[in-house]
Amino acid sequence: MTTPEEFFPELLPALAPALIFGTACYVLLRWLARPLLVHLGTGVEYALNVTVIGLLFPEYCWTRTQRRVTGRAAPFAYTYGDAVCSLANAVRGCAETVLWALGEAVARLGHRGALWGSAVGAVGLLAWPYLW
Repeated sequence: MTTPEEFFPELLPALAPALIFGTACYVLLRWLARPLLVHLGTGVEYALNVTVIGLLFPEYCWTRTQRRVTGRAAPFAYTYGDAVCSLANAVRGCAETVLWALGEAVARLGHRGALWGSAVGAVGLLAWPYLW
């Protein structure tokens, strides 16, 4: 077990980064989190659209080939496309709900909540090396 005389000199060099981190957390929670969540929603939607296109492209190629060879599409092709689009709509709805709830929570946080959040972050940064 360490005595306070051994512990505090070890803690002092980490105090400045913890204060900087706490200040950055305060600014992030108080003023930047809400606009970032709005942009994150747009980014999530773009990433989801690219993923859907990537999942539907092989089905498109297969259906196109089947139509050239047999004159009609494969029977599972439309089912697969409907399933992918339904799953994408479900993921989009969940992401919108979660990001909206986070945005509302951050908007109601206030100065005191941002201070508490930044203090918890700074203490967590100080305690991180001692937790393991």
